[in-house]
Amino acid sequence: MSKRTIALSVLGLIAVLAVVWVVLLRSGPTETAAAAGVSGGGVTLVSDQITLPEETAALPAGSDLITANCTACHSAEMIATQPVLGAEQWQATIDKMRTVYKAPIAPNDDKALIAALTALPSQRAAAPAAR
Repeated sequence: MSKRTIALSVLGLIAVLAVVWVVLLRSGPTETAAAAGVSGGGVTLVSDQITLPEETAALPAGSDLITANCTACHSAEMIATQPVLGAEQWQATIDKMRTVYKAPIAPNDDKALIAALTALPSQRAAAPAAR
């Protein structure tokens, strides 16, 4: 086969693929794509749609450090309803998030983040008199 024959064959294949692509795009979704389930081998898989509840909790003003470091994984409600923890326990939690879960928390932010977490209303309201 000459180079010209190969080149013409490749161009012909590209033209055929382009026509097929256009036909598929114009035909719209197939019945299989619109189906709610898939069956095979005696098993039927059915897709369910869930609607997550609206986030109703909010962190107090000035919680920017918590928002920046925690809300990528945790909801405001989850953060705001944590049991009362002391500074050492929050530090252990931050260390765990950083090492186990690879949270990108800058070590320089630890003290300010702990101060922000212990200042949350849920932490202060139930905090014992002596920490």
